[in-house]
Amino acid sequence: MTSKEEEKTDLIILNYNNYNYFFLFFLKNSKDDNFIFKKILKKNIQNYLHKKWDSISLIETTNKFILIPEKLYLKKDDKKYLSFVTKNDENKIKKNLSNKIMCLYTSNNDFKLKQKNIKNFHIFSLLITNQPKNNISNLQTNIFLGGDKIIISIHKNNELYYYNHFNNKNDYLKYLIILYKEYGLNQSKNLITITSIYDHDAIAMKEKLKKYFKKISINKMNENNNIKNIFNLKN
Repeated sequence: MTSKEEEKTDLIILNYNNYNYFFLFFLKNSKDDNFIFKKILKKNIQNYLHKKWDSISLIETTNKFILIPEKLYLKKDDKKYLSFVTKNDENKIKKNLSNKIMCLYTSNNDFKLKQKNIKNFHIFSLLITNQPKNNISNLQTNIFLGGDKIIISIHKNNELYYYNHFNNKNDYLKYLIILYKEYGLNQSKNLITITSIYDHDAIAMKEKLKKYFKKISINKMNENNNIKNIFNLKN
């Protein structure tokens, strides 16, 4: 990628805090809306950060976050809120507001960047804002696969009912069945939408789930401009 191409490209860094790698997405600001995707070791990140990108966005997946309804949120209590999920005395608290829910989180970002206008997001705020909508009145489940994490949300239109993420080595099938029972969902009627960085992971999950769930769709990141729909960082 040449210097001129970099200046017309948005760099998105998906930061897996507990692992030794990043996912990088290079979104070209052109009519064809192409993107390039790479998985790199964290020790190699500086090879990309010194370049002159059109913009840089860092997406955090840290477990050190808390969700608060906007109506209940008080700015003066930021540290108090985060004390429930971390004992660290954080000087810089990041926050995103999405669908009337405030997400507070701590960032492990220790990048030394010359570019100052870096956007910082927790993955919750992007997935919830841009979750697939199918114009149906029933509750639906969205599953995002990335790295070694599974992120599950249950929503109806713009209303969030449940959100959590965990390591995919856990028994997610049993977990989903429990969630369906807890929220009164029907394993034959309520939709599950799977989004994955790697399509083969989504296909493998669908094969495992279809013995127990009847309505499953795959939201491919590399089709129909879905990468920009999922990580819509222009807002």
